[in-house]
This record gives sequence, C-alpha cells and structure tokens, in this order.
Amino acid sequence: MKAPLYSQDGKKTGEIELPAHLFASKVNEFLVHSALVRQHANARQPSAHTLRRGEVKRSTAKIMRQKGSGKARKGDRGSPILRGGGIAWGPRNTKNYTKAMPKKQRRLALASMLTVKAKDLKILALESFTLENPKTKAFEKLRNSLPKSRSLLVVHSRNDILAKSSRNLEFVKPLLVNLLNPHDLTKFDQILFEKSALEEAGKIFKIEKKVVKVDKVEKVNKVEKKEPAKKIVSKKETAGVV
Repeated sequence: MKAPLYSQDGKKTGEIELPAHLFASKVNEFLVHSALVRQHANARQPSAHTLRRGEVKRSTAKIMRQKGSGKARKGDRGSPILRGGGIAWGPRNTKNYTKAMPKKQRRLALASMLTVKAKDLKILALESFTLENPKTKAFEKLRNSLPKSRSLLVVHSRNDILAKSSRNLEFVKPLLVNLLNPHDLTKFDQILFEKSALEEAGKIFKIEKKVVKVDKVEKVNKVEKKEPAKKIVSKKETAGVV
C-alpha cells in the first residue's frame, strides 16, 4: 500500500510505502467497535450524584403514630416515597465506567481503521515542515494544495513548528504519533502523516505474532526381550519326584 508524498510547498513529489502491518491488515469491525466503546467509556466522568435517605438533612422523627390514624405507615421524612426525601437506586459519582482491552486487540483495531483510510485514499504524507517561526498562513497554503476534505488530522513526531502552525485552523488538529487513537480516526476525514511520524508509527504500533515452539519428541521403540514365564509346580507333582 502506497500514499502520495507532498513537499512543504504543497507539490506532490512521489509516493511512499506504508507499513503493511498497519495499512494493509485484515479489517476487524468487532475490534474497532470495542476499541471505540472502551475509549468513550474511559473518558466518561460520573458527575451525576443523588443522596440516599441516610444522607439527606431531614427530621429523623416518625411522622405519625404507627396505628390508629387509618393511613399508611410512615417513618421519617427522609423516606424515598416522600417529597424531599432520599433517592432510592439513584446514580452515584462513585461508579467506575472504565473498560479494559488487551494491547494486541487495541493495535489490531487501530490497524483496521488505518487500512480502511488507506483504501479510501485518505492517507497523505508530508516530507518535512521546517520554518524559523510557526506560521498559520504557511500551513494554510499547504492545506489548500492538498486534496479537498472536510477535516484534517496532522500526525507529527514532536514537531512544534508544524503543531503550532496548524492548531489555529478550523477542522484541523495536530496530534503526536504515539497518541494516535480510534476516536480521532473516525472524527477526521483525512490524515496527514509527517514522514518521520509514519516511520515511528510502524515501530510503536508493531503487532508481534506469537510463535509457539514445539519441542520434537523422538519416540524410540525399545524392544525388550521377555523371559519365558516359569512354570509353577504344585506340591502334588513334586511329591513323587525323588
């Protein structure tokens, strides 16, 4: 799989080979869905919180006597069935929404999303972006020369000039290569990789295959010589022997 390579001026200079394990892998929709659910769940903050009957500041005295009123039995004013009382089974801010996912599955999900982007020709590469000072106009000129897209994700490898030159533009987000995630890949239409970031991504998100070593057991057929079984002689047979 190859991607077009652009210079800082926005001119196409050639093509670059993409890492096969990231941009030409098998697409697994189930892992992509699981990775997105995990990322959204881990970003969730449990802010909703209700008070139970023991936490509300209400009188703890019994409202009416137990018998003789003809009405239903009632306890204190903190009861959940009364107005101003506690909430039964309400949301609490102690709930944990975090989800876990194995590292290999997370990388396979990321590779599946990058493969889909590469097939749709949404992956671009940038040779370099070097200026004395960050300039938004310089990056805007580069963006206008690229294929048109709704939004652009700029993946760089610690290039502050590139990050600061692109962060003020609308629908453009600079992102470090080691922070590449499924949410941003779904949110942004086109992805612009810095050449050094593309090489670094191939090393960071390397998918190692487990190699199971099987020791060969040599089976040696040993032929054991069996001695003939001894004949058991009874006492009656030995009685007549002199």
